[in-house]
Amino acid sequence: MVDVDYVGKQQLKNLLKQFGNGVQLRPTYLVSSGKGVHLYYFLQEPVQLYRNREEVLAELKEALIRRLWNDTSSIRPDSLDIIGIYQGFRCVGSQSKLGVDFPVKAYKLSENRYTLEDIKASIPSCKVDLAPLYEKPRRKSTVTLEEAKELYPEWYEKRIVQGEPKQKSKKQGGTWVCNEALYEWWKRKITEEVKAGGRYFSIMALCSYGLKCGISEQKIRRDAYAFLDHLESLTEDEDNHFSRADVKDALRALKGGRKRLSTIASREWIEDNTKVTIPADKRNYRKQEAYLYLARRKKEDMKVIGEVVKEGRPTAERTVREWQESHPAGKKADCIRETGLAKHTVYKWWKDINNENI
Repeated sequence: MVDVDYVGKQQLKNLLKQFGNGVQLRPTYLVSSGKGVHLYYFLQEPVQLYRNREEVLAELKEALIRRLWNDTSSIRPDSLDIIGIYQGFRCVGSQSKLGVDFPVKAYKLSENRYTLEDIKASIPSCKVDLAPLYEKPRRKSTVTLEEAKELYPEWYEKRIVQGEPKQKSKKQGGTWVCNEALYEWWKRKITEEVKAGGRYFSIMALCSYGLKCGISEQKIRRDAYAFLDHLESLTEDEDNHFSRADVKDALRALKGGRKRLSTIASREWIEDNTKVTIPADKRNYRKQEAYLYLARRKKEDMKVIGEVVKEGRPTAERTVREWQESHPAGKKADCIRETGLAKHTVYKWWKDINNENI
């Protein structure tokens, strides 16, 4: 489903002509949504939404949106919305933004059903790689816990004996807790840079940044509603006001959970949907390991020449080491209680009498 907004009478004529002469891929249905159209392309076979396929499908949909939304199909060709594969659309038969007298109507344009290759072929110079769509998802391991104990002793010690949580990479959907300053920075962006067309997604991004920064859901909701008057003041079209219901709907993103939302809402996704420019972290194209090494090296050099270096708060490792030094006969349980560190953190950095990691 592709949404094209700001469609006037001439733009609708242009679209229909392009569907007829093959310039644009003819949809199965065209839905009049009020001041725009929704284009439905039925598939020959359903596509199973395994996690490894989401990114490819989103890229293909973005390419199709950019192909269909242009200066011949929309009064505002530069205001296109790059919406994801999970975006909901107004139901046929419900009222449009124009009111109850203008219900959402559907018109059948063809009997066509397409493959994803057909859709890609309709987009000139489309470079989306569809190969991952045909990769089978990895099956869960059939190795028993007893077998894992013999095959992967280090993993067994950390995950089963010590109870450390599973670590995931960003690509696998892992998350990390960011500084609260990131959340406050995005709140300023909403006030200073978000415009009509990006208001709904700016609240979704607020949810994402809030969860990444460990902000409570209660505070995120309170902050979101606090932006209501400001976002409504950005209204340019009398048929496109921003209401309390819009904030409530955007806050539904919180129900998806921290890991899910913070993974989907990447920097690129937030930029595309809110129209707010977010510069990438600058590492001078170095890998993270190299970047951090040089940063630490610089700090050591500053110490050598006598400059004051702010060390920041002590790391968990240093806290555990210092506690052990001052409590030679201390136990892990005592360390956990007195330092306030998590159990798995203390176990991770604890050293035995031979000064070796357990």
